[in-house]
Amino acid sequence: MHREYTLREAYRRASSFLQDNGAEENANFEAELLIRRLVGLDRTQFFMHLSDPFPADLATKLEEWLRRRAAGEPLQYIVGDQEFYGRVFHVSPAVLIPRPETELLIEAVIDEAGRRFAEDALRVVDVGTGSGAIAVTLALEKPQWHLTAIDLSASALEVAQMNAARYGVREQICWLQGDLLAPVGAGLSDIDILVSNPPYIPSQTVYELERQVRDFEPHLALDGGDDGLSPYRRMVSALASVKAGPKLICFEIGADQGRAVAELLGNVCQEVTVKQDLAGLDRIVVGWRSAVG
Repeated sequence: MHREYTLREAYRRASSFLQDNGAEENANFEAELLIRRLVGLDRTQFFMHLSDPFPADLATKLEEWLRRRAAGEPLQYIVGDQEFYGRVFHVSPAVLIPRPETELLIEAVIDEAGRRFAEDALRVVDVGTGSGAIAVTLALEKPQWHLTAIDLSASALEVAQMNAARYGVREQICWLQGDLLAPVGAGLSDIDILVSNPPYIPSQTVYELERQVRDFEPHLALDGGDDGLSPYRRMVSALASVKAGPKLICFEIGADQGRAVAELLGNVCQEVTVKQDLAGLDRIVVGWRSAVG
């Protein structure tokens, strides 16, 4: 595979390799993306230069990437990034890959905050920040907000801070390492909005997920305890322990958890709404604590 050949030939060979080695579902798209990322071309440039020679010094790297993908490693970890809310975020195996569904969480927070709060300088905490996609996006969309991002994983916080620095908002966000709301401590009383996409997969179900999730994404960011609800219970318990604190709570949830999480939030909120994703599945639960303070 190291003789001189064109981008077109490289693309055909890469696609065939993926199809023959268990990654056939999106083989053409993935082969194209891997080659484009290696040679530094956008999609239009790639198709304009199919007759150009494929750089011989990149052949070994392409083979390595193809082997990794055939072994089930997510494409995003191989190329090192994922698009979220119109921006590109660095990802590594230390963090969960941002999903399109989480963009609905961003929209829910912004929409509800605009409707519920008169002031602009809101204090927001993002629990389980991972790649920082939520905190960084909110910092960019709402530069007047004061963000705190929490994660149990030091490695995840490094990735999140890298993404924040990339977009010039690292200093706008307070970074805390620890378990759920524990690092905030008494400061929880000063928070206006709690947003979280916590681990919500039941422990036993984690091992039934598709291979590229089960074997490569961090279980710390997936495993939500026996029934997947443990992080929600613990955060709601923390909310119940403070007289002031977050008025607006926005959680991302698993598709079958709407009723259960809504009932939990109902213990501390006067209003609770479950929002669906584009597939009509429960995805976001929003709580409003009108009696706080």
